[in-house]
Amino acid sequence: MLRRAFLRLLKQLPENLLNDPDTQLLAQEADEHVFNIIQMIYRAKSYEGTSKDYEFSAGQWRSTGKPVTLTACATLHHPEVLQRPDNPAGIRTFDLARDGRHKDATT
Repeated sequence: MLRRAFLRLLKQLPENLLNDPDTQLLAQEADEHVFNIIQMIYRAKSYEGTSKDYEFSAGQWRSTGKPVTLTACATLHHPEVLQRPDNPAGIRTFDLARDGRHKDATT
């Protein structure tokens, strides 16, 4: 929220304040970027070991990679995750499994 407020203020400042060191410092953080943050948590199965983080065999892909890909695809079918945030902070977060909007594709 602050970075967007900085930008709005910078646009209103008189020319003589734009070169002030404090103004320049704030200008480095000012922007109008927006972010959609989509939380997708892989819930490991009880039989999976700790090697799932570094073991990428075909068997591992079938047990973890494919379900994770399906979860990502299911998430992208919700149009709201692709819409630009319009709130003052410019950030919107999603956890579709927690919000009950889709089932965990790994089950």
